[in-house]
Amino acid sequence: MESEIAIFALAALAQNTRLETFRLLVRHEPEGLAAGDIANRLAIPANTMSAHLGVLSRAGLITAERRSRSIIYRADLSRLRDLTVFLLEDCCQGRADLCASPGSPNSRPAATEDPMDVIIYHNPACGTSRNALALIRHVGIEPHVIEYLKTPPSRALIQDLAARTGAPLRDLLREKGTPFAELGLGDPAVSDDQLLDAIEAHPVLLNRPIVVTPRGVRLCRPSEAVLDLLPEDGLKPFVKEDGEVVIDAGGRRVR
Repeated sequence: MESEIAIFALAALAQNTRLETFRLLVRHEPEGLAAGDIANRLAIPANTMSAHLGVLSRAGLITAERRSRSIIYRADLSRLRDLTVFLLEDCCQGRADLCASPGSPNSRPAATEDPMDVIIYHNPACGTSRNALALIRHVGIEPHVIEYLKTPPSRALIQDLAARTGAPLRDLLREKGTPFAELGLGDPAVSDDQLLDAIEAHPVLLNRPIVVTPRGVRLCRPSEAVLDLLPEDGLKPFVKEDGEVVIDAGGRRVR
């Protein structure tokens, strides 16, 4: 985790209502809570609650998913774990003898990855994004679904995602059906800061789906690229919406 990302997360939690909101959502994992329920439980006006949820979302600490007529918020436990590991990574100045006892105040949590911890930045209007989400669920994982057009990731989070893909930021931009050409974003002279300004003003410029798992971060186009980030054992046949076979009857990926 980059220092700037950690600062955003810590700043978001450095306020009583937001801290209590996050703790409440942690207690209600994995089912989550609607914004109205959170506001009622904490006795916070709806408009104020919405603003606090926005801050937590932009910091990457909570996710939002529409279910029927409600938007359900959940604590992003992977971000909490990453933040904890970041804060403790230099624990005891490298002296393993001080960190060895699991019960001691100086012990640090193991930086283990949970194979069930998957995040997808999703656009339900996009067939590629729908197929990627279906593949994740097909292997038995229910991911954190973030409809990024409704709850756009922060600038810092977008930078973090791009860095973790190992590709330039502009590789995450979408041209088709966006103001990409109108804004002149194809010009190599356009800086990353200018690209981020554009994404902030037009979230549709962020391509989809971006998937985060313990195996890495990737813009999953085509959708079957998501399988590189998921468990490989026991694959079952899968056909995309357009009839293309991705996993055959023998459980083998069709490449």
